[in-house]
Amino acid sequence: MKVYIDLIIVINFFYDFLIISSTSTLLKRNINLKKVFVSSLVGELSLLTLFISFDKTLLIIFKVLLSVLMVYISFGRKKFLENIFYFYIITIVLGGSCYLLGGDNYLINIIMLMIFSPIIITLYIKSLREYKERINTHHDVIIIDGENTYKFNGYLDTGNKLIDPITKLPVIMVSKDLPIISKRYFYVPYTVVNSSSVLKCIKVDKVLIDNRLVSVLLGLCDNNIFSDGADVILNDSLREMI
Repeated sequence: MKVYIDLIIVINFFYDFLIISSTSTLLKRNINLKKVFVSSLVGELSLLTLFISFDKTLLIIFKVLLSVLMVYISFGRKKFLENIFYFYIITIVLGGSCYLLGGDNYLINIIMLMIFSPIIITLYIKSLREYKERINTHHDVIIIDGENTYKFNGYLDTGNKLIDPITKLPVIMVSKDLPIISKRYFYVPYTVVNSSSVLKCIKVDKVLIDNRLVSVLLGLCDNNIFSDGADVILNDSLREMI
């Protein structure tokens, strides 16, 4: 089978461009398109291995250094380790998927790369983003009330923006069945659709979220508001603190 060098150059550029742009999309880096283009051109240096004989160790070192250079050109030094990690992950996912479906058939691999690889990458990014968002909304919550310590799974709810107008403290929701010793009660007004009411809240000794001490009130709620394995509904204002 004849292999044309110009076709290999185009395919290699497309492959590198797709990986760099996918890494940027996944990590929300929003880098300049010119940087992606220059980085992909630098990736063409990998074609030197077709004409120059390297031993196995030097070949690995050359490819690692080249990929590091590509990531540096695209993203700079900020969060470099995270950038290089996801660059390799996307490379593995894309290369593995193409090989799985195309095997050693050169023509099928070209078709896979040009047509199906953007779909594979899009699906992968979507699933990974959903996973990261799910992880980022769940936090370890420790409530210390006198000599009692409670450990819960907290859910960061963007809909919970309740702030006590007097203490200016955010309110996190816990079960009203929690045997709290503290008698420091607060009554926080809140408004829902077409009605308003007052939520009974308490102040305990300490609340830690992911081992970070936060100042909050505990709003006592019915158990039916908790779902998705969460025992505590966190306040959206805590997002920057945790």
